[in-house]
Amino acid sequence: MADDRTVVYVGLRRSLLEWSAELDAATRSGAAVQVCSDVDITHTGLPEGSITTFARSGSPADLAGEIVEDLRRAGRTPLAVACWGDRYVPITAHLASELGLRGVGLAAATTCTDKIAQRNALQSLGLNPGWWAGTTIEELRSAVDAMELPLVFKLAHSSGGRGTTLITESTDLDDVLKLTSLNYVASDAFVVEEFVHGTEHSVSGVVGAGTVKILGVSDKLVRDCGFDTWATIVPSALTDTQVHQLERAAEQAVHAVGVESGGFHVDVRLTDAGPIALEVGARLGGDLINSHLIPLASDSRVQPYRALVDVLTTGVLPEDATYVGSAAMLVVPASRHPMDEVVDHALAHPYAHTAVDWSTPDSTAVAVVISTAVASDVVGLIEDVQSWMRW
Repeated sequence: MADDRTVVYVGLRRSLLEWSAELDAATRSGAAVQVCSDVDITHTGLPEGSITTFARSGSPADLAGEIVEDLRRAGRTPLAVACWGDRYVPITAHLASELGLRGVGLAAATTCTDKIAQRNALQSLGLNPGWWAGTTIEELRSAVDAMELPLVFKLAHSSGGRGTTLITESTDLDDVLKLTSLNYVASDAFVVEEFVHGTEHSVSGVVGAGTVKILGVSDKLVRDCGFDTWATIVPSALTDTQVHQLERAAEQAVHAVGVESGGFHVDVRLTDAGPIALEVGARLGGDLINSHLIPLASDSRVQPYRALVDVLTTGVLPEDATYVGSAAMLVVPASRHPMDEVVDHALAHPYAHTAVDWSTPDSTAVAVVISTAVASDVVGLIEDVQSWMRW
């Protein structure tokens, strides 16, 4: 291969604000970037030589082999590989293994993309809610009969809450089971969990040779029985003792699933009895936490995407996180005006850092990022922005 030092990214993050920030972190380290995707990403504006495509079907090992051959033909010398999206985690792990690079590891990749395997890994730590797993309607009915309603139905292989639904007395279980068709691998597997009451948080960090470094703990404000996050705040407003509980739980969870080197996020509910893990992801999470909120709240002292590149290329972990302010992302409905007008209006707010279209097939919304040097002001600012966006 030619001496073209490259950081390889597999997949693509949802938001331009995230994937452009992550690519920028790699280029600032002096590396070239290569994005490998199984969908069309020409809209990114990346140079043609920086994009590699691969098939949408095949085993992770086979797809990784395909990517390696493409990289060799392109004369790329990978320094590190990372991924965007849970379904790309196994491919990335195989890719790192084949190239002899640091990565989350094949075992961790398998566990973190299978919610049943995750629950088994966490069982001895006391971080699980009550849960059942299955593949059939009979097993689903048995789970519902065995636990107290409401319950949470999750696909065993999904990301971003896809297919997650609340089971109540009026729920048609046959319709619920059909959601397994949304698994991102061919599988009928599902998990049914007790609904966990408590505050929701996400712990972000990196791992180097098995050593966990926490970069940030965020508060997530949710609606609709906890499935829809409408605001995310960094750093957490919990007490130091509570934050330490979450950090300890996340560290235990990351070790339990076996992440070796790379990024992670652990979504947690803090209950009266202690932390309950909702999900362990073998990649840095979304919601602009790592691209915007952590850097803004730390006055750029903490840069998760750069920390990920560093730990994958050199094995060096970042310094302890230091926060000097607060930052938040809130998702605001935006159906009354054209999106460009909504974004412009959001950016006119004096504390707005950026705003972007955050629409989904089910809703039209804008994400607004705000920051303040006074952490205690952030909740009031969120309320002010909500009022501002009702113009």
